[in-house]
This record gives sequence, C-alpha cells and structure tokens, in this order.
Amino acid sequence: MTRAGGRAAEGGRGPGGQGSWELDEAPVPAVTAAAWQQGEAKLFPAVMTRPDIYQRAVSLVRFTLDRLRELGPSTGPLLAAGAQGGDLVAQVVEERGLSSFELDLDLIAGAALAMRHREVLAEQAAARRVRALHDAGARGVTWVVLEEAGYSPGDPFVPYHRLEAEVATGRALLVTASSDEEFRASTHEVQPVHVDLASGQVHEARTTDVAATVHADATAREEHAAAIRDQLSAS
Repeated sequence: MTRAGGRAAEGGRGPGGQGSWELDEAPVPAVTAAAWQQGEAKLFPAVMTRPDIYQRAVSLVRFTLDRLRELGPSTGPLLAAGAQGGDLVAQVVEERGLSSFELDLDLIAGAALAMRHREVLAEQAAARRVRALHDAGARGVTWVVLEEAGYSPGDPFVPYHRLEAEVATGRALLVTASSDEEFRASTHEVQPVHVDLASGQVHEARTTDVAATVHADATAREEHAAAIRDQLSAS
C-alpha cells in the first residue's frame, strides 16, 4: 500500500461550476469574520420577541445569502460585498420590493455574510480534497492525507485532525486527538468516514464493517489506523 500526503489545489470551481478561486488568495481577515459573526449573534435575539419583525428579518437574511452565493466560492468578492454593509441588504430590499421598517440592515448583512463565509470555507475545503485525490491518483498512491492540522501526539489545548482517504474508493479515516472534559489529557479516536470523489464532501461511512474506536495514546491510535487502512485496502 502506498500512502502520501495531499498536495494543495491551484484553484477550484464553485457549485455547478459557478465562480472560481485561487488557493493563494487572501482569506477573510479574522477581525472581519468576527464582526460578521457578531452581527449574526446580535440579530436574532434582537428580533425574537417580535414575530412580525423576526419573519421579515429571516427572509431578508435568506435573500441576501442567495445574492452572496451568486458570487461563487472566492473570498475576494465576498469581502467586496461585505464592505457594502447594510447597503448590500438595501439593494436586495429594493429589488424585491420588501419593507425594511424597524430592521437593522447592518446586522442582517452581518448574519448573511457570516453564513456565506462558513459555506465558502466548506466549499473550498471540498474542492481541495477533490484535487488532492486527483493528484494522488496521478502519482499512483493508494491512500492520501487530505487534511491535517494540530499536534499529533496529543495536547489538551491543541486539537489534532487528520483526514486520509483511499484514492480509488473514497473510503476514509478521520483521525483525531481532542481534550477530555477536564483538559488534563487527550482522547485519541479513529473514525471511518467516506469522501465523495466527485464533490469532496465528507459523509458517514458506507459500511458498518469498521467501527469508530477510542485509544489511550497516539501510538495505539496510529497502529489501529494503519491496520484499518490495510483492512480496507484488502477488501
């Protein structure tokens, strides 16, 4: 069995081939993403006690989110749209002939931008997986690491995450180390999942032959992951 690390994609396409993006483009700055999330967090509590306003706010968030989806999976256009703030929502209000009475358009913009930002990150991650699988196949390897971050030996304050997949089938393992409830030790796990070869989306495993397992340390975790890879490759 040949196993290798993944190679980052050079670019990708949005859902349905919509839009394009480059992996070396600047991400949304953390302070900007936090501001969008703050708007999202403030919006819904502010309108929960007013059913009439709540329904209009939810609808306007959805319509604004639809507008942002038209921009594709690149962070550049999303940042440009975000710079418009409430004016972005005002355009949607005007085009759809809606009422913005008593609505905070800046908060609605923040909520829609925060939601779209999460979608963009997921879409880009999925596209990277597809490209990494394609590149690994071209190199003749059978298993490839698609994603890896954190401290592999285990640190309660530094979670570990690794997604590796069988190139030909998409059968995959999610290998993790996370803190226990008291942040005194790490819990090591190996979970079977499935990566769609066309979309790059991660789903539950298609077979119950391999169960998720918990291990005392990273050594035991890695030994089990290697055994599962061999088992899956042989089946």
